[in-house]
Amino acid sequence: MNKIFITFLAIVCFISCSDFLNKESFDIITPEQVWKEPKLINSVLVNLYDGLQVEDFNYWYRDAWRLINPTSMSDEAQGSFQKDPLFDNGSATYTYEDALFEQKFSDRYVFIRNCNDFLDQLEGAESLSSSQKEQLNAEVRFLRAMHYFSLVKRYGGVPLITAPQVYDPSNLESLAVSRNKEVEIYDFIVKECQAISEILPEIRPESEKYRANKGTALALCSRAALYAASIAKYGTVQLNGLVGIDQSETQRFYQSSYDASKALLDMAIYSLYSKNVNDRTQNYYEIFIKGNGDNGEYIFQKQYNVAGGKGHDWDKRNAPFSYRGGGWGCGMAPTLEMIETYEYMDGASGELKIKENGVPIRFSDPYSLFEGKDPRLFASVYLPGSPCKDSKIEWIRGIIISDTERHQATNQPDGGNTVEVNGVVYNTSGKDGGADAGDASKTGFYQKKFWDETLTDMNMGKSETPWPVFRLGEIYLNLAEAAFELDKKDEALSAVNKIRERAGIVEISEISIEKIRHERKVELAFEGHRYWDMKRWRIAHLDVSQGGLNGFRGSALYPWFDIRDQKFIFEIGTNTPKQTRIFLEKNYYTRIHNEDMNSNPNLVQNPGYTN
Repeated sequence: MNKIFITFLAIVCFISCSDFLNKESFDIITPEQVWKEPKLINSVLVNLYDGLQVEDFNYWYRDAWRLINPTSMSDEAQGSFQKDPLFDNGSATYTYEDALFEQKFSDRYVFIRNCNDFLDQLEGAESLSSSQKEQLNAEVRFLRAMHYFSLVKRYGGVPLITAPQVYDPSNLESLAVSRNKEVEIYDFIVKECQAISEILPEIRPESEKYRANKGTALALCSRAALYAASIAKYGTVQLNGLVGIDQSETQRFYQSSYDASKALLDMAIYSLYSKNVNDRTQNYYEIFIKGNGDNGEYIFQKQYNVAGGKGHDWDKRNAPFSYRGGGWGCGMAPTLEMIETYEYMDGASGELKIKENGVPIRFSDPYSLFEGKDPRLFASVYLPGSPCKDSKIEWIRGIIISDTERHQATNQPDGGNTVEVNGVVYNTSGKDGGADAGDASKTGFYQKKFWDETLTDMNMGKSETPWPVFRLGEIYLNLAEAAFELDKKDEALSAVNKIRERAGIVEISEISIEKIRHERKVELAFEGHRYWDMKRWRIAHLDVSQGGLNGFRGSALYPWFDIRDQKFIFEIGTNTPKQTRIFLEKNYYTRIHNEDMNSNPNLVQNPGYTN
């Protein structure tokens, strides 16, 4: 039911088969009539699913062309376009915005109210059996818990409203609800998920397979409790607990996350995708391709359908320059720092070997530089020389004429980067980039994960790759982190090695929190986790040299083509034309919108912000 196009399909189906609708116009159906007809009740449920905020392919802060999403706002990638406010001026600095990824209360609480209304009216629905009511009740409580998780990870404590509010013009004060403590919101989410996981079915029939089930509830519990435990351990309590969680709660929340993760794994319904074990790169890539959402690893997913008018734009917005079909494309440009996070298959550090004894190594094919790296890198990132469709990615910084003469690309690939040498005309860039100007990647890399190489219609709204809201790879890593913090180090080590074994990289023999975080960064790259992980671990405000975002810009890898021997050498570019970032400690929580503050005098603004 979380197929977002299904509202239309459900209505069409209902119109075609319902005698009731043959008698009365659909646009005058009353609430009383809805609750007398199970099919109409399901249509209401569909709209509740449609209101979920899952930070998927269509999730951008402000305008999509600004390329600000959880990937580009972490240390995973830059946005390629030279657009404000973050990706326009290499000599400037960017301070993370007060309202970044805001969820205005006036917007989000509409959906919470809809859930509360549904739950309230469900009790009197005589057309449903008690068993049906119990199942629907649990399902909508899960949706409501998801809404609260979306809010709490942004704002900390928010008003906890679990029943419909009644508008009384003579008592408007009753609507001005105060904020609950952050711990109370996390407790609500965790306890709701624990309770409804005992009610929801483990497996749904084919027609309902995308609706929330037991595993979905446990997955949310696993994630939310882990966030709460991290905030308790690393955060600071402020405003009498409206933000922050007391350290005394740390172990309790880690235990809840551990229990939920273990229960989900013990169900033995989901498994790490391993259908192509002879090609680990292809195996990992296949997890995230169109038509493969039912791969056994996805616990909860968002599906798309172009025919139903519910496709997405990811491929158009993120295609490498020469594959974009005219305009847009190029979106997420992974940084060199991210590329070097991927280790070599033997477990060696991921730092690229571009020199030997201080002398640049020369390569006939730029792709050879990456030989032996973690297969997940090749499945997640387009590198210089990566195969793509029926050609290869070409990102070249410029050409070398002699030891003293070089010609660097100065325009985007279609801008005329040519130079004549001894009567021969050379292109100083590749077809996919090389210059600091224009839309093409400035790092030398493009995001491959989720990009559909089979897509031929490169227009907006033509993509159908599903989005993994929860998948088993995350649950293993949630378990590893919680187990480590609970001094269950053997279990933590085993969970991490399950992920590494599937990836095709050597297992580790010792475990640490740094190794768990490293594995999480690689395995869940570009899936929207890293930004929120850096916030819950309270490392985002640290200097880039300490693994934080302060001073982060993102480095590039520059392949140069030497026309003398037709070989490539590589240099590192640390001065990419992007703003240096500043993440302040107040940015761990988002500013509550002025409209919300003005409409409710009982709200208290988050620390560091003014109304």
